[in-house]
Amino acid sequence: MLCLKVPKHEGEKVRNKLLEKDLLYRKGRIESSEDHDYLFLPLKEKPRGKIDELEYEVVEKDVEERKKIERDYTKLAEVPNELKDHLPRSFDIIGDIAIIKLPEEVKEYKREIGESILETQKNLTTVLEDRGVQGRFRIRDVKQIAGDKKTETVHREHGTELEVDVSEVYFSPRLATERWRVVKSIGQNESILDMFAGVGPYTVLIGKNVDVEHIHSVDLNPVAVKYLRRNVERNNISDKVTIYEEDARDVAPELRCDRIIMNLPHSSEKFIVPAVKALKEQGTIHYYEIIEEDEKEKSLDDLIDEIKKLGFETDVLRKREVRTYSATMVQMVYDLGLKKI
Repeated sequence: MLCLKVPKHEGEKVRNKLLEKDLLYRKGRIESSEDHDYLFLPLKEKPRGKIDELEYEVVEKDVEERKKIERDYTKLAEVPNELKDHLPRSFDIIGDIAIIKLPEEVKEYKREIGESILETQKNLTTVLEDRGVQGRFRIRDVKQIAGDKKTETVHREHGTELEVDVSEVYFSPRLATERWRVVKSIGQNESILDMFAGVGPYTVLIGKNVDVEHIHSVDLNPVAVKYLRRNVERNNISDKVTIYEEDARDVAPELRCDRIIMNLPHSSEKFIVPAVKALKEQGTIHYYEIIEEDEKEKSLDDLIDEIKKLGFETDVLRKREVRTYSATMVQMVYDLGLKKI
């Protein structure tokens, strides 16, 4: 096959030029010379004229075809055809760990499913089965079905690193977009209360990306607090953060903050009174809840009424469905602007 012999340091530039001119043979592998000084870029046809105003040698070379990498694990999973429709179409990826919830119909093929996920996702080392949440801290019950036997990993999100043990703390990668949306709404010199900080995804993202006055991060789960401390140190934001291993209802009334994040969607309503007490005379609350789809408007009205009783008027800055939680339930977020009456 015809190849363009290009000095290695110019390879990317020339490759892009070939792509622009539709001359690069994309199915062919780009090879290096024995001394690694040159690259051989496979061509569809011989170029007419110069490439990027430079002369390059066109040579004949054997070119290996690129193998197509299958990305859909369901096509590789060794499961009877009549059960293929029961394979989950998605799963969570936390660091280098995949967590998948399996319906009963395919549970006996869990090893085969796990191996096929590893085959299609080369950046993963472990696949865990999600067997539901348990306990007061709603931690996932997970079991290894393929790969390395581990539950601890480092998850990367928007330039931050979060250490997490998925068997001991709850963490959802599906909220990455929502977390970043909140971070972008925060102004400089604000004081923040992260009422249910967990391992610190909100705390760390804010601390790394916004010049805030201070972040107060609270969690009652001692294991979550252990990882929260690690993550604050790992991301070099210790000077911005105070960590509390306590019930947020005890901590919040002692603080005065500009913005409060209430990401405890199964029971945030139990914490609205201390949250409002922690707010300055004017500020913002990001309130999350999981609720039946047909009850979300009533729930918001009730929340506004409760806040009014506490002496604040409420402006609903934004209401957004974060994700579908079940067939009838959704996770909502309400951005509320509060001002003392």
